[in-house]
Amino acid sequence: MNSPAYWKLTEENLHAPCVVFDVYKEHFAHPTDGRHGDFYVAHAPDWVTVIPVTKDGKILLVNQFRFGIRELSWEFPGGVIDKGEDFLQAAVREVAEETGYRGDAPIVLGSAASNPAIFNNRCHFVLIENCRKTESTNFDANEEIEMKLATPSEVLELARSGQMKHALMLTALAKALLLRPDIWK
Repeated sequence: MNSPAYWKLTEENLHAPCVVFDVYKEHFAHPTDGRHGDFYVAHAPDWVTVIPVTKDGKILLVNQFRFGIRELSWEFPGGVIDKGEDFLQAAVREVAEETGYRGDAPIVLGSAASNPAIFNNRCHFVLIENCRKTESTNFDANEEIEMKLATPSEVLELARSGQMKHALMLTALAKALLLRPDIWK
């Protein structure tokens, strides 16, 4: 069986500018069989998700309201990478803003396409160890965050029970479980 073809982008127009992303109407053509069509793609900056671990092995989590699902969700700290910002710098900044903690140099766990069917961006996964409280939180305008220190087994239970609802958080957890199993013992 042949591999799927790389469709060619032939036209791209801004369809709807939004606060967090812009929606583009993109016209693609199949390279060999003549098929073509319009697709709507959200252009968004990359995101970062951080697994912050304290010296005593606790994991910092944040609980916040998610407007898309209209529910609270336990998550790892993270957010949008600012224009011109390195994702490792963003990781340190996001943890400090959302929890008031800082730690050792960030360690890359990998990245994933956020939702490649409709988004053009990636989410980067980072581990920061030996985190300690160093400052006050600094939430974004519409953020209300509850922070807690959880044991590794409590984090896994939040994922199992469905209280960790964000797919990218579950992906970050899977990366950390695979690459750093020592944290979860």
